Amino acid sequence: MKWTRLVLPVLLVGALAVACGDDDTTGVTIEDLAGTWDATSLELTPDGIPGFPPIDLVQDLGGTITLIVSVNERYMFIADVPPMPVDTIQGDFELDGTSFTLTNDEDPPGEPPLDGTFTLSGDNLSITVEHAEIVDFSQPPDGDPDPALLEGDFVRT
Repeated sequence: MKWTRLVLPVLLVGALAVACGDDDTTGVTIEDLAGTWDATSLELTPDGIPGFPPIDLVQDLGGTITLIVSVNERYMFIADVPPMPVDTIQGDFELDGTSFTLTNDEDPPGEPPLDGTFTLSGDNLSITVEHAEIVDFSQPPDGDPDPALLEGDFVRT
């Protein structure tokens, strides 16, 4: 499995995007989400690969994934998933009801943002990103990320 530069942003996408927006119809504001969130589960299920089991980057691979949300509608996503090196991604996000859009400061111009949905319940945040292209599931790896369903659960620390 090969990580790409999008793996962290996708993970962050859900958590960070939830945190902002004065026009948020769910009542969730950036102030509600500001702080530090740790993933308790971050699962990838490859699209179109029958029988390929989901992979949980936290529970199966022992990874540590932290999302930091600031009140200025910015995020920082830190992923430490062995054996890959620690990766940090930062960017902006937009919130629209229970949907979010995440951009990555390192993306080249014209790179599409990541879109997903979320639910927030107290200090628990769940995210879903369909067709997230962040990991190469090919055997042998071909260097291109394959689409997968990303589902994550975070707890405020």
